[in-house]
Amino acid sequence: MTEGGHHAIELLWKGFNVLLFLGIAYWFGRKPVSQAFNNFYKSLTERLNASEEELRLSKEELAKAKESYEDAQKRYKEQIKLAQETAQYIKEEEIKKAEQMANRIREKAKSAIEIETKKAKEELIRFGIEKSRQIAEDMLRKAFEDPEVQKRYIDKSLRSMEET
Repeated sequence: MTEGGHHAIELLWKGFNVLLFLGIAYWFGRKPVSQAFNNFYKSLTERLNASEEELRLSKEELAKAKESYEDAQKRYKEQIKLAQETAQYIKEEEIKKAEQMANRIREKAKSAIEIETKKAKEELIRFGIEKSRQIAEDMLRKAFEDPEVQKRYIDKSLRSMEET
């Protein structure tokens, strides 16, 4: 045989040995390799499913949070409205109380003014009477200085005594 033919046979045997090795490796290694790939695939799908489940739960929680937020906003607006209505009611009540108090004060002031006016009128009348009496006395004294008036007064007094 020639050296080229010998080389081809040797190459053939080497190729056959490699194929035989790969066949044996495949025969004995197919289950562990297959299991490793299956485990890797299952692991990937489980993680993917877990991620999808987490995403779904997150979306549900987000929806609940949005709903809770909207409910809180609604309650906030209702509370603001209630607070405004309450404040308005309290303001109106306080205004009514203030008006009632002002009316009572006006009535008391009016009553006090009437009492003071009545007292002032009575005092003025007393003063007028006293002044009139004083003026009358002064006029009578002046008139009695005249002897003719005295004489007439005495005559009149005697006549009234005689009649009684």
